[in-house]
Amino acid sequence: MKITFIRPNMLKSKSKIAFQPLVFSILKALTPKNIEINMFDQRIEDIIWEDKTDLIAMTVETFASKNAYEIADRYRNMGIPVVMGGYHPTLEPDECLEHADAVVIGDAEPNWPQLLDDFQKGKLKKIYNNSHSSSLLVTNHDRAIFENKKYFPVNLIQWGRGCPYNCDFCSIKTFYSKGQLMRKMEDVIAELKSLDDKPVFIVDDNLYHNKTMFVEFLSKLKPLKKKWACQISLTVAQDKNLVKLMKESGCFIALVGIESFNKKNLKLMNKSWNNALQDYKSSIKIFRDNGIMIYGTFIFGYDYDDISVFDKAVKFAIDNKFYISNFNPLYPMPGTQLYKRMKESSRLVSEKWWIDPDFYYGKSMFKPMLLTTGELEKHCYKAKRKFNSYYSIFRRMIDLKSNAGSIRNFIFYIISNFSNRREILKKQGVSFGNSGD
Repeated sequence: MKITFIRPNMLKSKSKIAFQPLVFSILKALTPKNIEINMFDQRIEDIIWEDKTDLIAMTVETFASKNAYEIADRYRNMGIPVVMGGYHPTLEPDECLEHADAVVIGDAEPNWPQLLDDFQKGKLKKIYNNSHSSSLLVTNHDRAIFENKKYFPVNLIQWGRGCPYNCDFCSIKTFYSKGQLMRKMEDVIAELKSLDDKPVFIVDDNLYHNKTMFVEFLSKLKPLKKKWACQISLTVAQDKNLVKLMKESGCFIALVGIESFNKKNLKLMNKSWNNALQDYKSSIKIFRDNGIMIYGTFIFGYDYDDISVFDKAVKFAIDNKFYISNFNPLYPMPGTQLYKRMKESSRLVSEKWWIDPDFYYGKSMFKPMLLTTGELEKHCYKAKRKFNSYYSIFRRMIDLKSNAGSIRNFIFYIISNFSNRREILKKQGVSFGNSGD
């Protein structure tokens, strides 16, 4: 028996900065050794359609769903059954079942062994919806599946899943409605010890969720001498000693969600706790003073955004020497409070915009209050171009505290910025789908 894992791309073009899809190393570890495994990650390689297999297992994100459906339809026309899992199938199972034989709702660990057993017995069910029996997450990885794949040179690891916050635009709280799942700290540390010397990205949605546990985690990280990056709330900067400990334990990049400068917008997105911070500039300075590069994200299109917000955000990101920054139009993702609100107020351009034939990368798919959809699209792209201009890249590079604070930081800065610039210019305006070619 042979199973083929597929990670669909949202566009046809290949990426130079794709990360390893950790879910497949989890599935491989859960799969009996007598079952042959193959994997195609469409972000970095073509699918070999002639490669014989018995079952297709796909992880599907909303932005890649159109491609995923085209891939699935082609395999099913060849008589090969398809299973889908991930965020999008969990939030839109009925839609996915139009293109798949089975859908996994929620995480892989409690569902995959049963699905495999059913498949081998010829009794595959349409829905698999087993949940973890406790908040303790037990997972293993077989990273051999990534060998000879050209991923961005970073090791990925996960301590916990879910987020303590409930932002209006984010589907994480819907996916993990019962709260966060956490691995034993000693298991995470043991896994970190087993990895090679490449930098580590801790992929938790928010690494700072409990101060006592966070301090203990950092103290155990420090002796490993790993260089690591994470996603984290700016609230951690309220304690300067915590940020200092992050640096001492090897942190060199922190991804933080700024989203908006407008307090009314922050309240709308259920992120008013950002208002409790000292000003953003002071918080970011604490990171940079400790040699930690900032990856900052902004979202545009909330009800109190007007034409002035774009230049303000770009100027702030450049002046504060952000390592990388995203300037994205707001997308009402299925399963979120935002999506429900937009649908009820008839502000969606297309109810299922992710499979709309007229949808393309960067297009606004809802009606803002103080902007037109065209203005939102145009000025988000303009903001991306301005931040990723050669002038901006070199101006932000001259930062001896963080971006050029060490040889490693400098190398990451150069590679990431020029790769990001290339990706932005390549993607804008490109239609989704066309994976069946």
